[in-house]
Amino acid sequence: MKSTVTGKDELVKAAKERKRKHSKLLAIKLAEMVEANLVDMPGYDKEVTFHPVKKWRFDYAWLDLKVALEVHGGVFANGRHTRGKGFTEDKVKMNNAQLLGWIVIEVTKAQVINGQMLIWIKDAILLRGKHAPDQAISKNDT
Repeated sequence: MKSTVTGKDELVKAAKERKRKHSKLLAIKLAEMVEANLVDMPGYDKEVTFHPVKKWRFDYAWLDLKVALEVHGGVFANGRHTRGKGFTEDKVKMNNAQLLGWIVIEVTKAQVINGQMLIWIKDAILLRGKHAPDQAISKNDT
């Protein structure tokens, strides 16, 4: 017996498509905020594959420093990074990155907005020795 699409199915499909488009728009806006904050930082690469076998990528990376930035959106909207499977997979990725010698800064939208992301990135770069050793590491940890 051949199934037919009902009006309800079409409404559900349309709602899912609207949600997908809205999520993509929010991700673009968040990326624009991140990049506006990084404008005075050393050059970086985007969507960098870092693992020799897995296809894991960092959102942003300073390859010569082995410093990476992961931006987690949707943390209050039951996004991928806060649900069990996604959270667990993120920890596997981050632990493997650390074992490969990466400093990975993980941030949320709130930490982009309040300036904490930039402080952590600057601190990570300082730790990798790219600035004068007399510059202090910040104590701010929000």
